[in-house]
Amino acid sequence: MKKPFLLLVLLALYSFCFSQVNLLTLVKPGTQLVYLVQSGEQQYYFMVKVKAIAPAVTFDWEMTEPASMKGSITHTATAMASATTMHNMFTPGDVTLDDNTISVWLSKATFTNLRKSAAMLSINQGEAPKKMGLTGDTKVVKILLDAQKETIEEEIAKEFNADGNPIKTEEFISFYNSVKMPVILRMKNATFAITLKEIRMPK
Repeated sequence: MKKPFLLLVLLALYSFCFSQVNLLTLVKPGTQLVYLVQSGEQQYYFMVKVKAIAPAVTFDWEMTEPASMKGSITHTATAMASATTMHNMFTPGDVTLDDNTISVWLSKATFTNLRKSAAMLSINQGEAPKKMGLTGDTKVVKILLDAQKETIEEEIAKEFNADGNPIKTEEFISFYNSVKMPVILRMKNATFAITLKEIRMPK
């Protein structure tokens, strides 16, 4: 009897320390998303401050040292609906992305297609779209929400082969499971890995 009781206690403690959050209620103008970036030997933070959600997402961003850059991204409503290319190559200044390019979010069409079967997506600009599908893994990303420990459940997508199975590659993209708020939680490609670490709510 002791082991089941101990397991229940441990589960209760875990739930107390890490509860799941709902990004639909958290991400709004003024919310800041803080990502940890690992690029080669360099490590720095990529901070996204949301300016608007509708009719399309706009945000200011800043990278800490050694990257030391900042700027802003504006999406089109068309991109939010159907873009299939991820904008990952940031340069200083204000940028309005084209109708097929999106950043930090997935488009509604990509999210919907991934949930159905597969989606054609370019994780890196300049690359041909790849067939991406969900791996079926259900994991959580541990974050801080205004200094409190929380978790976010993620969906993980990888490149699929012709048979509809994930290929052996380290590249992947994970996102929040909401068509209304498909925010990128983690991503890894050939040049960097990025993980959401903190959400700071507007004061």
